[in-house]
Amino acid sequence: MSIVRKLFDVYEVNDASLNAGGKEYHLNEYISGFRMHATVPWHTIDHMFIPVHVKEKHHWVLSVISFNHRCIYIYDSLSAAGHDAMVLSEIEKLAEVIPICLIVCNFYENKGIDIDNHHNYKLNDKMDPFGVSVVENVPQQPSGSLDCGLYMVTYAECLTFGKGVPSVDFDPDLFRIRYGSLLWNYGTRKAEAEVQSDDEAPMKPVREIELTEGTEVHDI
Repeated sequence: MSIVRKLFDVYEVNDASLNAGGKEYHLNEYISGFRMHATVPWHTIDHMFIPVHVKEKHHWVLSVISFNHRCIYIYDSLSAAGHDAMVLSEIEKLAEVIPICLIVCNFYENKGIDIDNHHNYKLNDKMDPFGVSVVENVPQQPSGSLDCGLYMVTYAECLTFGKGVPSVDFDPDLFRIRYGSLLWNYGTRKAEAEVQSDDEAPMKPVREIELTEGTEVHDI
C-alpha cells in the first residue's frame, strides 16, 4: 500500500499517464510481472492477494482483487465501527488506482476481458473504482491481541488451498507453531542447498521496447 499512497501523493487519481513519474511510483511494473518475485503477470490469474497495512490502526488486512467480479474483497480479523471506516478508506484508494493501472498495462486485452460486454464491467466506466465488499463471518482475533498478521496469512492460505475461509474460530497458537516450523524447515533446506531466494525465482518477462522516430540507437 505504500506504492498506492505514493500514487496519491504524486498524481491526481484520474490521471491516466502514470508512467510519467518514474517506475517506483506506480503499480504497472507489478501488474506486468517485472517486480514480483514470482514474476506472475496479473493477466494470467483470476485473483490477486494484497496484504494491506492500515497504518493509523497498526493493523493488517487481506484484500483480494477479483478481476471477473470487478471487486475487492476485504478479509479483516477485527471489526468495530471506527476501525471498519479506517480500513475501508485504505481499500478505497486501492479500488481507485487499480482500474487506471489496468488500462495503462493493457490488462484487459491480455486477459481477454471484453469490458464493453462483460456483465460485471459493461455498466461501469473503465476508470470507475472497483467495487469493495467486506467478507463477513470470518474468524476474529482475540480482543487485545496483535495477531492480525497471523490471521491475514491464514486467510490467504485457506483461500489458496481450500474453498474459502471457514466461519469457525481457530487456535492462533497452533498456527503460529505451524508457520514457524514451515519457515524453519524451508530455511534449513535453503542453507543445506547453499541457495539464495533469487535462485528460486523464474525468469523475468521479456520487456517489449517500442522504437519511435525520435529514438536514438547506439552500437555497443
